[in-house]
Amino acid sequence: MNSQNLAQVGYENYYQMLSDTIRMDAYREAIFKHVKQGDTVVDLGCGTGLLSIWAIKAGAKKVYAIEKTDAINLAKEIAFANGCHEQIEFIQESSLKAQLPEKVDVLVSETLGSFGIDENTLAFTRDARDRFLKHGGVMIPERIALYIAPVEDKSVYHKLDFWRQIPEVNFTPAFDLFSSKIMIEAVNPSGILAEASKIGDIDLYGDIDPTFLARVYMQINKPGTIHGVAGWFTVTLCKGIEISTAPTAPKTHWKQAFMPIKDAIDVIKNDVLDWTVCVREKEPGSDDTQILYEYRCTQLINEVELLKQTKQ
Repeated sequence: MNSQNLAQVGYENYYQMLSDTIRMDAYREAIFKHVKQGDTVVDLGCGTGLLSIWAIKAGAKKVYAIEKTDAINLAKEIAFANGCHEQIEFIQESSLKAQLPEKVDVLVSETLGSFGIDENTLAFTRDARDRFLKHGGVMIPERIALYIAPVEDKSVYHKLDFWRQIPEVNFTPAFDLFSSKIMIEAVNPSGILAEASKIGDIDLYGDIDPTFLARVYMQINKPGTIHGVAGWFTVTLCKGIEISTAPTAPKTHWKQAFMPIKDAIDVIKNDVLDWTVCVREKEPGSDDTQILYEYRCTQLINEVELLKQTKQ
């Protein structure tokens, strides 16, 4: 990311994150709760360096701030402006390649996507934990739970279906491409058609498989049209401090991950959506992940109509 891109693209990203008071308040509270006087800390993917500065203010004697983009240059200036530059060592490198001269007391990271783990979070966290953290050290966050639910949301689906409505020119290739990509949207909670399903509960202190797989059967509890599956997470930063990005929770900058259904499905109560998802790294060492999903759904309405016709 060059300086021009940082100004044009990075500003909006960092503005959204830093103005998210739910995110900010929770991370600040967790850092001040667990960083002790004299601790050493690693800040994984430090961005503008705010979490590093909070760690210093909480009592850390040294922070290793790892960031591979040119945002690290801004982070250095911010640290200098706050009188923390001598205690923060900035490392411009992928954390997978970074080397530290010592193991640390606390690992802090905020590499969470809208589906929780969709920034290759698990691979980066596992590597940093195993190589950088002391035995018995503290991780912030420590657990991520993942949830999904089928959703009816015409306004969100319109952004996909739009590509089939352009007059005179066939945009089917664009529709086919975007219909398999997740969208970051604030879905309407009134459009949720089934009870939320927890598909993962990942202990970041435990065994971590960077490839996440899940299959779930979701029973529809009210009639509607499935336009996609919404995904969200609850992250436990430490005991007693959690952030939820559920559609029914206060809005955060993460919103929800919306995984569109290519052709919307009309459903009635007791239909079942069979949904399988795989989240894996796009390529070794990449910040990007692939989210692959497959689905099939019963359509009891067809059986109801057939029964009606039979009785006539």
